[in-house]
Amino acid sequence: MKLEIEPGRFLVAQAGVLITQVRSVKQMGSRHFVLVDAGFNDLMRPAMYGSYHHISALAADGRSLEHAPTVETVVAGPLCESGDVFTQQEGGNVETRALPEVKAGDYLILHDTGAYGASMSSNYNSRPLLPEVLFDNGQARLIRRRQTIEELLALELL
Repeated sequence: MKLEIEPGRFLVAQAGVLITQVRSVKQMGSRHFVLVDAGFNDLMRPAMYGSYHHISALAADGRSLEHAPTVETVVAGPLCESGDVFTQQEGGNVETRALPEVKAGDYLILHDTGAYGASMSSNYNSRPLLPEVLFDNGQARLIRRRQTIEELLALELL
C-alpha cells in the first residue's frame, strides 16, 4: 500500500500571519464593519472556502488591544466584490466576530496564514503582491519585497 498525503496547512499554517491596516470603521444597518487594506487577493481562503482565521488587533502605536472592549464586527477588504470579507462562512454567509474596538490606523492580525496565504495570492484588481517578512530568532528579514505598479504593468503589451 502507498499512502500520499498533503499536510501543508497542518505543518505550516501557524508559521504565518497577515497584518493589515484598518482604513475605515462604519456602521451599516445593524452591522459594525471594519474595512482593511488587505483583500481576498492577499488571503483567498476565507472567500473561497469560508476558512476561519483568528483575528487579533494592535493599536497604531503597537499596543495590544486584547483587553479592549469588543464589538460584533464584520471585517472586509477594499476590493469591489461582495465576497471580499474575511469573516464569512463557507457559501459566502457573512458572520460577525467579537473583536476589539479599533479605529482607522490600527492593525488587524489574521492568524494561521502560513499555508496557502502567499501561494494563493494574486494581482486581482491590479493590486501588487504584498511583501513577506521572515522572523528568524527574533530578527526580521524581508524575503519578498512589495511588487511595484511598474512591475505589475510590465507584462502588459498594449
